[in-house]
Amino acid sequence: MTDDQGFLHEVYSALGGIAAFAQHHLAEHRLRQERLALLRDSIEQVVDASEPRIRLVGDYAEKLLDAVEIGQHHCDGVLRHLPPALTLGGPAWATDPRVNAFFATVDNLRATLGLDSRVRAYFKENQQPECFALLLMVKRETETFGAALAGDLLVRDVRQIRVSFSDHQLFFPTTSESELRKELRQRTLMFLASRALERINELRERRGTLDEQRRQLQAQLRALRGHARGLRPLLSATDADERRLATLEQRLSQIEGESIVARKQLGTLDDYLEQVRQVLGHPETYLQLHPLTLRLNRLGVKLDPDSPEPGETIALIELASLEEQRIGALVRFTRDELPPAEAD
Repeated sequence: MTDDQGFLHEVYSALGGIAAFAQHHLAEHRLRQERLALLRDSIEQVVDASEPRIRLVGDYAEKLLDAVEIGQHHCDGVLRHLPPALTLGGPAWATDPRVNAFFATVDNLRATLGLDSRVRAYFKENQQPECFALLLMVKRETETFGAALAGDLLVRDVRQIRVSFSDHQLFFPTTSESELRKELRQRTLMFLASRALERINELRERRGTLDEQRRQLQAQLRALRGHARGLRPLLSATDADERRLATLEQRLSQIEGESIVARKQLGTLDDYLEQVRQVLGHPETYLQLHPLTLRLNRLGVKLDPDSPEPGETIALIELASLEEQRIGALVRFTRDELPPAEAD
């Protein structure tokens, strides 16, 4: 191969590499635009629910794309772990250990359904015979003493843990399980967006609190320095004032440092967008799902897995967000299960 031929080969190879890089970059751009089009509605809903002003940020939708996609994927994973809808009603209370555990009596179950304003409105507005909804409850464990089997012997005054469920709430009543899951898919993402808004509000409040503390410290320092220039040094010892002055100056320096950090967190609309990205991009911090397995007898007493006492093992789903926990279940029930006064 001549020198000219070698040079041309190098040129062609370089041009081929540039073309391949350009094609790869173009393919990535097209893929990102497809993802953006697919999630555009979700991004806009997140912006509406968190901080609408971030629309003033250039390319705000593209900057939020990855975080919203992560948040949506997490929410989809949570929904996939929710079992099929559980039937509520008198027959189910007698035969299904989960329904029996959730409600103390059949009357308690029916009262829960009948007293819920969302359920009443659903049946009033729809002619459907059945309703699907999300049931949330608080699980409580209370220490008691009672009788228990130890081998073949009945032992009294045995420490027991009684499990009960209270504060039942029904959300998003609709006509089918598929519609309910579709609604929850959107609601869980909006839940994360609302957490982003809470985060922004917390930072605003923190900034305001620090600014007020800074103003108060500055006023106290001015007053103390004014005393030092007046007659007070002639009337009292100055050591105490000097120590207080040093303490106030140290505290003011600390507050001013914290205030600078707080202002930087929400200094521009890009900072607001970043707060939304942080929440949506780390959804596991704000919404978790924990499977729970309990073995209970008909009275709600927790049993050891190897206990000889009769009981049933039930699988539960606990939804947790920050410091709050709720037992969640998709449920279905008919109009006939409502108390007569609420059935129309």
